[in-house]
Amino acid sequence: MKQDDSENKSLYNLSISTDRDRFLRRTCHSCGRDFKTEIDLADLAWALSPQFQRVGIEIGVKRDQEEGEPKKTYLHCPYCNHIAETSDMLTEELRAYIHRHLMREVVLPMMRNAFSGLNDTRRSGGFISIRVEYSRSIDPPRPLHGPEPPDMKIIEFLCCGKKAKVADNWGHVEKCIFCGTPVILI
Repeated sequence: MKQDDSENKSLYNLSISTDRDRFLRRTCHSCGRDFKTEIDLADLAWALSPQFQRVGIEIGVKRDQEEGEPKKTYLHCPYCNHIAETSDMLTEELRAYIHRHLMREVVLPMMRNAFSGLNDTRRSGGFISIRVEYSRSIDPPRPLHGPEPPDMKIIEFLCCGKKAKVADNWGHVEKCIFCGTPVILI
């Protein structure tokens, strides 16, 4: 995490693995099947934002109300046509990775900073004496994401020009994953 003093905002780096064609694995939580979408850094930032907010809520960090709400984007499952927000179609493995990474890179350093000043603090007054000792623990290993196998077949949607990947044996995509336009596979 890097600190930008001019705006007092934190910058955060996160590495997410894609397959060799730059597709990110997703899971439909309605039918449980995986598909992939082409990686777009702007879309990925919006898709990951709710995951960062969930961890923030867990540790008691409140969001600025001035930030404004991000524009919600949706995906259609290519198998069951279930519609969900882009961020809700992340795999459980990716959600767990983001959580572990934030805990290691953001939460633990915040806790260390909060408790570092307490070392060797002694308070005495009358019958009560308090001694606080703080020892720094070893960081957990840095989590890794990937590698992502280059599986599935690529489908290009003519309606919006975007690409996705579905299971090799699947040929029944009825709607564009991105915009919901009915499609016919040739």
